[in-house]
Amino acid sequence: MRKEDIRSRITDLIIFAAALVIFSYFFGRLVYCQTIYAGRTDGYRSDIVAYMAYIVEGKDSGYIISYPIFFWLGRLFSKFMSVDYAITWVEVLLNAAAVIITKYFFDKIVFEKYKATDKWYTRLFVSFVTIACFFLSMWWLPRLAPIHLPGKYQVFLGTYSGNPWHNSTYIATRPFAIAAFFSFVSLLDTYEDKFEVKDGVLFGISLLLSTMAKPSFTLLFVSTAGLVMAFRLIMSRFKNFKNTMLLTLCFLPTFADLYYQFFMVFGEGNPNEEHGIGFGWFDVWKVYNEHVLAAIFYANAFALFCILCFLKDVKEDAMYRFSIVLFLVSVLEAGILYEKGERFIDFNFGWGYMHGIFFFELVAAIKLTDRTIKKQKPVLTGLCWVLFLIHLVAGVMYFRGLYYGYDYNTLLPCTWTT
Repeated sequence: MRKEDIRSRITDLIIFAAALVIFSYFFGRLVYCQTIYAGRTDGYRSDIVAYMAYIVEGKDSGYIISYPIFFWLGRLFSKFMSVDYAITWVEVLLNAAAVIITKYFFDKIVFEKYKATDKWYTRLFVSFVTIACFFLSMWWLPRLAPIHLPGKYQVFLGTYSGNPWHNSTYIATRPFAIAAFFSFVSLLDTYEDKFEVKDGVLFGISLLLSTMAKPSFTLLFVSTAGLVMAFRLIMSRFKNFKNTMLLTLCFLPTFADLYYQFFMVFGEGNPNEEHGIGFGWFDVWKVYNEHVLAAIFYANAFALFCILCFLKDVKEDAMYRFSIVLFLVSVLEAGILYEKGERFIDFNFGWGYMHGIFFFELVAAIKLTDRTIKKQKPVLTGLCWVLFLIHLVAGVMYFRGLYYGYDYNTLLPCTWTT
């Protein structure tokens, strides 16, 4: 490796680490305020109070026990500090891990797979885009009144974001989900010709850990992966049957854990009145926003426009195709599936949709970064960056609102802050 390359990587590492520390500080302050004020005042609304009660007293609402990683870590940290700080540190470290893992795969794809120019400024550019992807949020108008974009009633609820900072278990899932996503799309390029056991094991472990953190990503992911693998199997006329079965084996630990989780939630031992999964046509979504297409546009305008700009990449790049299919499946699962009983209104399949948004935007950002570094189609890439920056500015302002205790649905001041 040339000295110039070494210097560029060290420079990038130092600046990326500094940016991550700053990000982690403000995120940590947000989480700590949630632990202090959520449930006790009208601000910093989240489910974190129930999580704290489970860590301290073992009180389970009937769902927490089925995804234990966040709570194992919380209990471990609480042996050395108060539960407020324990949860804060767990979330900060898991979120930092998600950013670092994303940076690793982002660099690997841009500089190794796509062969972009390896300069110090291109590496810093990739670092900026990596962290920016963790702030992208739905479009909204920053007014101290109910939000009024056409077909939009609230900032978050009904539109949603790939970065819902008020949900601890979503944050806990993401580092493992990111590792699972990128390790699987790497396998998609090779498994039909040669199945790499090492890569398969890495993928299987990542997906299992993601499931143990929260099953929302896994339910979406296994549906999408199953569709893609079945399509390839049929198109190959079953010539790749052996390797498809080897890849399927990587899912078995996750399937076993999913069975356990669903038994805990829907089985006889759960005191809640649950009755399984129901089917409808955007019934739950329309409770919060009857204009579903508008909601999808406001949450995904950048990534949707990138499809039009990168049609050639859709045909040639398995990773990009998979992210698009993942997003489409997330929309359908959120729109068609719902939990019967008292949790109907919770729209829990919406969490899978939020994962779909995140990976849809992330891969679009990778493609856009590669095109920008290589100076391809400057007009179209410029328009994509405009949409990206709108999502980024909206996301920073959204994070700022949550940081100051505003309501995460409306971004209006809560009564206790006025």
